[in-house]
Amino acid sequence: MRLTLHTDYALRTLLYLAHTGRPAPVDAIAEAFSISRDHLVKVVQTLTRLGYVRTRAGRGGGVSLAEDPAQITVSDVVAGVEGRQQVLDCVLQPQVCVLEPGCGLRRLLMQAEDAFYAQLATATIADLAHSKSRKGGLHNLALS
Repeated sequence: MRLTLHTDYALRTLLYLAHTGRPAPVDAIAEAFSISRDHLVKVVQTLTRLGYVRTRAGRGGGVSLAEDPAQITVSDVVAGVEGRQQVLDCVLQPQVCVLEPGCGLRRLLMQAEDAFYAQLATATIADLAHSKSRKGGLHNLALS
């Protein structure tokens, strides 16, 4: 399974906000990760729609977390942004496959996707943003 850039930027945005603990302008987040501001604006719109962030215009405004980062699992963010897409069409629509009913491949793929999301559910944004290590990860960012 491959996640989209939109999901990558969504996770980075949430990590940034949890790490800094304060609202931030989209420009600051984009600059910290060397990513497109225009793309990040769309990501912030998605995160706002999903209820993870709120935005405030004007001086002192910016993007802020709308939820406690300890309550936001990576699984929830990925599923919210990506949608549970299923690996093959037959996972959601078994009638499209001549091997159904009883296809072992379909069952295996469903179990693999469940395992993927179960693993992502073991970490919250707070877990990742506040790792014990003081080297690497978010500590590599030049924050303004």
